[in-house]
Amino acid sequence: MDRKRNLLNRLKVSVLIVAAALVTVAGLYSFNDVVVGQSTWTAPAKAKETKNPLKDDKASVAKGQKLFETNCAMCHGKTGAGDGPMAAKLNPKPAHLNKKTLGGQTDGELFWKISEGKPPMPPLKASIAEKDRWAIVNYLRTL
Repeated sequence: MDRKRNLLNRLKVSVLIVAAALVTVAGLYSFNDVVVGQSTWTAPAKAKETKNPLKDDKASVAKGQKLFETNCAMCHGKTGAGDGPMAAKLNPKPAHLNKKTLGGQTDGELFWKISEGKPPMPPLKASIAEKDRWAIVNYLRTL
């Protein structure tokens, strides 16, 4: 009898340990996505609806590229691959900026993110003129 009871108690403890481990692992994945995941960075609805007032032409793309290289490439990399010289030191890592990651976002969302920033990315609304931030959006569309 004692042997069966002992075995049953071990089984209960084992099941509880496995369940606790699964809950902990699931919680860590959720926490990681909320804290450092870039997928949760959403712009307000009003920003999503904002239209780019700047014409998407060669001049604005060239201006945006120059501004990107000066202000963004140190983290996001020259091609937007998130591999700039500062990237390794950052947490969270810089986003990869390409058609796949940016394609589902409106120009207004990108403009808002550039303007407002999110640590470790600084807000650029105080240091880059509005027209120039829109030029960066036009450049991002070429990546």
